[in-house]
Amino acid sequence: MVQFLQSSVGIIHKSHAESIASFVKDNVVRELKEESEVPVMQPAKDRRITFCVEGNISVGKSTFLQKIANETVELRDLVEIVPEPVSKWQDVGPNHFNILGAFYAEPQRYAYTFQNYVFVTRLMQEKESCGGMKPLRLVERSIFSDRMVFVRAVHEANWLNGMELSIYDSWFDPVLSSLPGLIPDGFIYLRATPDTCHKRMMLRSRSEEGSVTLQYLQDLHEKHECWLLPSQHGDHRLLSASQLPYSMDHSLHPDIKDRVFYLEGSRVHSSIQKVPALVLDCEPNIDFSWDIEAKRKYALQVAKFFGFVKKLKEVSPSQNIDAKAKNPQILLPHSGGVFLHDGSHFSESGLKPLTL
Repeated sequence: MVQFLQSSVGIIHKSHAESIASFVKDNVVRELKEESEVPVMQPAKDRRITFCVEGNISVGKSTFLQKIANETVELRDLVEIVPEPVSKWQDVGPNHFNILGAFYAEPQRYAYTFQNYVFVTRLMQEKESCGGMKPLRLVERSIFSDRMVFVRAVHEANWLNGMELSIYDSWFDPVLSSLPGLIPDGFIYLRATPDTCHKRMMLRSRSEEGSVTLQYLQDLHEKHECWLLPSQHGDHRLLSASQLPYSMDHSLHPDIKDRVFYLEGSRVHSSIQKVPALVLDCEPNIDFSWDIEAKRKYALQVAKFFGFVKKLKEVSPSQNIDAKAKNPQILLPHSGGVFLHDGSHFSESGLKPLTL
């Protein structure tokens, strides 16, 4: 697999390729062992829920996770928080290379390297956090926002060329298929205007972000909106919760009824089709250290969304088959190819770039 990663995927350093190969191998062995010990279909009520918290740069994700998810009575005993691994991006290898800073300083040179490393660190993060005991896991961003927002943005800016995009996509689906834990049960979209995000970014003054422009934030905002919000132009890639069948809709609390949407359509990756998303308004500048009522209001919305998704899985078990049954298990590459659990060759379509 090391040779495959170096020759076909484009990972230059052998040590990086060996690390990825070892990680994938360990997970494949573990999941194959689990398949032999337990039925493929697990009762939905026995699985904990994972939400990915999405949003633009400086929208307030860290504040949301710390002040709302970690400090409120409604959520603190319910959730495990998995913050974005920014510290790993700022300190890579024995020479402590800051790949995040390098990307912002020279995006055309480091865009692919950075996005590649971001993907690897999310795999590592999944391995580290998958065994938690709390019923709700909140993960800051996901491989899907990486692909649908940030990779797309750097490609359109010509910082990531077509060949590099094809290489990225060629292992996105196979790795995702082997690690279904990367697929969340829902998304929480923290929404604010690019102007507001830009002002907050200036206030926090993270050294690497000095070169980030308002135009870049506007571009990222547009891509988040395109991915996570209903279209206003007739492209119904999302279904609002009000369009859900009555058997599902009755469990959605009125306070979030107009804030929950189902992702669906050609612009949404196949693995997250019909995954629900909760949209929270983060435009107001609220001091959550003092405004206890506002903090509680946000926490209650998340708690109600959690209850909705949990109930959804319990009442619709046939639609919530374990991802390992929906996504064929990927085995290690052999002779330059990728093979499925049954020995057949992986579909060529799975190695083509995602359609945006």
